[in-house]
Amino acid sequence: MAQISKHDIQYDEVIYLIKIYGVFFTMIIGIILQHTYEWSDKNPFIAVLAPVNSSVFQHLKLLCTPYMLWVLVEYEHYGQYEKNFIPIKAVSLFAGMFIIVLLLNLSVKALRRNVCRIGMAAFVIATLTAFGLDYYLTASNLRVLPAANLSGSLLLFLIALAMSFFTFYPPDHPLFSDHFRSSN
Repeated sequence: MAQISKHDIQYDEVIYLIKIYGVFFTMIIGIILQHTYEWSDKNPFIAVLAPVNSSVFQHLKLLCTPYMLWVLVEYEHYGQYEKNFIPIKAVSLFAGMFIIVLLLNLSVKALRRNVCRIGMAAFVIATLTAFGLDYYLTASNLRVLPAANLSGSLLLFLIALAMSFFTFYPPDHPLFSDHFRSSN
């Protein structure tokens, strides 16, 4: 892909297409990740990347893993030329993860039972939210403080660390319990 500048009329169109590809990439990889841990005979390396159970926390990996992989693709194509690339990615991923937690917890409270299909719907809505916010913030050309890059990098690192650490050492909290299974 040839380098384009922000002054080029096609810049917004290219960014838009990259986000659309990112949505499809994230959804496809997220769906595949849903069963990857079982398919790998419970490989600990795969456990870091894919859900190991049906807890709300493990549902976050469906978005987190492919989104972070797509961030690497975007960085190679245009992110290295953007001053606010990392903070936008951190905020967008965090917003998507928040949507998953919110929707899964609200669905359990409203329906008074756990339904697995809601987990996939929450994942799709969270993916669209994360990439929609990502596109909006990228297209808006916000000016950020230099400290925002450090903060964004730290947030992405902490999310990745939490995905790894809490997979093997989950706290005793409902967010980490494997209760999100269909009761049908």
